Amino acid sequence: MSTPFYLRIALDKPLNQTFDYEPLANSRMHDYQIGMRVNVPFGQRSEVGLILDIHNQPDIAPHKIKPIKERIDDSPVLSSELMKLGLWLHEYYHQPVGECLFTLLPVLLRKGQTAKATQEKHYCLEHLDWQKVERAPRQKAFLEWLQKQNHKVSHKQALDAGFTPSIIGQLIDKQLVSELWQDNFNALCGDSVEQALALNKEQEQALKGISEKNGFNPVLLEGVTGSGKTEVYLQAISSAVTQRKQVLVLIPEIGLTPQTVQRFQQRFNADILLLHSGLNDQQRLNAWLQASRHKNEKAQIIIGTRSAVFTEMPNLDFIIVDEEHDASYKQQEGIRYHGRDIAVIRAAKRNIPIILGSATPSLDSLHNALVKKYQHIRLTQRAGDASPANLEIYDIRKQSVEHGIADELLQHIEETLEQGDQALVFINRRGFAPTLYCPDCGWISECKRCDARMTLHQKPAHLHCHHCDHKQTLPHQCPNCLSTRIQAMGAGTERLETHLEYRFRRHKVIRIDRDSTQGKDAMEQLLQPVHNGEPCILVGTQMLAKGHHFPKVNLVIMLNVDSGFFSADFRAMEKTAQLILQVAGRAGRESHGGRAIIQTEFADHPLLHLLSEENYHALALALLEERKLHSLPPYAHQALVRADSPNPKEAEQYLHRLLQNIKPLTENGISFIGPLPSPMELRAGRFRSQLWIRSHQRSRLQNFLKNIEPLLYQQKGFNKVRWSLDVDPSDHI
Repeated sequence: MSTPFYLRIALDKPLNQTFDYEPLANSRMHDYQIGMRVNVPFGQRSEVGLILDIHNQPDIAPHKIKPIKERIDDSPVLSSELMKLGLWLHEYYHQPVGECLFTLLPVLLRKGQTAKATQEKHYCLEHLDWQKVERAPRQKAFLEWLQKQNHKVSHKQALDAGFTPSIIGQLIDKQLVSELWQDNFNALCGDSVEQALALNKEQEQALKGISEKNGFNPVLLEGVTGSGKTEVYLQAISSAVTQRKQVLVLIPEIGLTPQTVQRFQQRFNADILLLHSGLNDQQRLNAWLQASRHKNEKAQIIIGTRSAVFTEMPNLDFIIVDEEHDASYKQQEGIRYHGRDIAVIRAAKRNIPIILGSATPSLDSLHNALVKKYQHIRLTQRAGDASPANLEIYDIRKQSVEHGIADELLQHIEETLEQGDQALVFINRRGFAPTLYCPDCGWISECKRCDARMTLHQKPAHLHCHHCDHKQTLPHQCPNCLSTRIQAMGAGTERLETHLEYRFRRHKVIRIDRDSTQGKDAMEQLLQPVHNGEPCILVGTQMLAKGHHFPKVNLVIMLNVDSGFFSADFRAMEKTAQLILQVAGRAGRESHGGRAIIQTEFADHPLLHLLSEENYHALALALLEERKLHSLPPYAHQALVRADSPNPKEAEQYLHRLLQNIKPLTENGISFIGPLPSPMELRAGRFRSQLWIRSHQRSRLQNFLKNIEPLLYQQKGFNKVRWSLDVDPSDHI
């Protein structure tokens, strides 16, 4: 009689435990593998689980263990590499092991769908017999076209080319064409039409530094905007592409996908897979499966946003993280991982090179470079004949300002347009105005569900809270004093667009923000006049700050960027400096020089002068010294326990109780701040509070979090409180 065995199952639940189940009746141990999915009974429901272990020693009495309902997979959906990565997520971020492992899977696999791609009909040329089609010109045309398409096309390609199913069906009946169903992966095909560009001396040295080391080699590539970092990326991965390996390219936002894809597609004969939030669940699964089944027949480049770092890639040979400083790499819900950090961990575990690229590297990455954990390579010159834009400070105190922009700066825009160039006006506020107010009684339109003001939009007209997404119609009179003189306060992208359209009637004003780019391909269509070189004005938010190449933009004006100088967030100055230089980098990208002007009420700010008179690197070193003085990251390490409740003070009471319970476990070198109300205490109808846990040693903090983990799940008496643990938090507002 064979020894009984049990399956240790992880469920996609916020539970700090795993569960033992019996296998199906008459099944054997070799029918199961770690990383396979099964359906299991859980309470009154059936849940999808992942096999975490196969063992002979259950945690509970064998007679209490239920059998699984179904084995979903015949082979693991997660390789041993990804299983280990999921367990690392669990151990470092102290989140439930099941949630960590299921985070690695596409949504449809989490729901239990079979790991199969959708299939699409294809047509193959069997043989040519022109006599059979001599009286059928459309059938003959299809055969001729099919010959030019390497004898095989998809059903969609045939329809797009103007051939009807009737024509194709007749050719199938004549046995000239056959029908074949294949997985619908929809990879983009590179065509190698672009040759590698000549590198300048700095780029050559950068490429040499990246290529001369084998295995795990984390490189921080710090290059000013326009310095040709992308060309260095392309030439650095050429060896991996030649060997038909896989390359992962992470980008911070979906808006950067088209231009990134174009560069890689024009350079390499490779399949290019896209993974981002713009795809539906089935498309993401198709791409994930195609990457997971790579057979070295052709190189594969996977381009995606944050979660693409979890893609199954058996032949992964190189990783690039572009704009590594970007805050969108940090997940702010569920498992609060950092995509950049996971990429570094994955490269280390696979022993492959990784490039972290940025014009304005995060202080965390810069510190790692300064202490020699990363190789630090700098590109200080723009590629070709381009020269960096001059960064100027414009003091608007005592100046005439209308609709948020100074009159003198409007004259600069007019001069730029007359020269046939383009101007970009940056304001990081969507909508028409930040709020409505009443000049008679001082009423301000505030969100009832948040500690925030309602933003005024005019296209269409409504009030909108950008924190909780609450919307309401515009009031016709002040709800406080009934005055009809309510008016907009401040300026947003819509108001600026309206003002500039009135002032510069002969030129296009193009607004780029989340509201104007919601439609499919909306961004590309809006930017077409810019790429065509027409004199025009771009108005937009930080969507314009990253990665775009606007050769004719010769003037950049930045409004309201100085608000970050006085934020409660200790990272605010770092983020503000990064934003300023990213926006300024849109100017003067061709041979003629450009201007970047910061309109500010705080022209005397010392860090602003350091940024404009020297460079980001000098400012970053100054900020690092400041962080060191105050024991802030990267010189200390933090975890943040957040709690929220619909009842005032309940979240804070929960954290006070938690602090009482965990203090007896406190070791030397662990300190606490709080509990305190969050800077925005009320958000989406819930009152929020937070508790900081700090240590100068990462290992000591990790050990403490491991010890208190059970206590986090055992808090009783706070049924309406939601809590979360964020290790290495990047935002606490």
